Parts: sequence; structure tokens; C-alpha cells
Amino acid sequence: MKIKKIIAPGETIIYEPKLSKIAYLNLGRLIRNLTTTIFVSDKRFFHSHGWVHRHAHEIVIGKVESILVEQGLCGRLFNYGTIRVSGTGAGTIVLQYIKRPLEFQRQVRAIQGAGTAPNS
Repeated sequence: MKIKKIIAPGETIIYEPKLSKIAYLNLGRLIRNLTTTIFVSDKRFFHSHGWVHRHAHEIVIGKVESILVEQGLCGRLFNYGTIRVSGTGAGTIVLQYIKRPLEFQRQVRAIQGAGTAPNS
């Protein structure tokens, strides 16, 4: 899915997390990854996946409650991991095989700290 079709007028993309190359080693995961869109804007965190049956989930940046980064030994060596983003009243979004997961966490916290995110 093209990001230009998703963003609202006046919304600015701040960060686009990338998937680790390790995520492409499995055919099923390859198809899922090719149909995945992830971005962080000045207003929200967005994740969608699926080709036949699309799943889309977003959390307003001001409502992001926690960002959990999980990295095993291979993840630490090759700098990828699983990210769990929890939002107030929005549930949890799980992203697997994300490159530089701590950078994702830093980017979201920087947006929140800059006060550009709405609190409602």
C-alpha cells in the first residue's frame, strides 16, 4: 500500500521502519512483508498488512503508552527485533523482524517529547 494514499492532508511522515533481511527467508513471511506498510508520522503510528485480507491498525502518537523492544542473541548481533506498541484504548501492535528497533522507539519518543503529537 502506498503511504501517499494513507496520510492525511497536513500529516508529515517522520520515520519508516524497515524489515530486516532475515524476515525474507521464509516464503510465507516474504509475502506478508511485501504487503506490509509501517510508518510513524507527526500524528500517528500506522501498521497494515495483508494482500487478500488487509489488517490496518493505528495509534495516535499522543496515545502511545509503551514501546517494548525484544531482541534475542541473533537480533542483537544483526540489529533487528520485535516491537510491541501499546496505546491507551487502542490495544497492542506487534511488529516482527524490524531493523534497528531501538531507533523506532527513539523516533516515537522524540515526536512525543517535541509536543507535536495531539493529546486527544
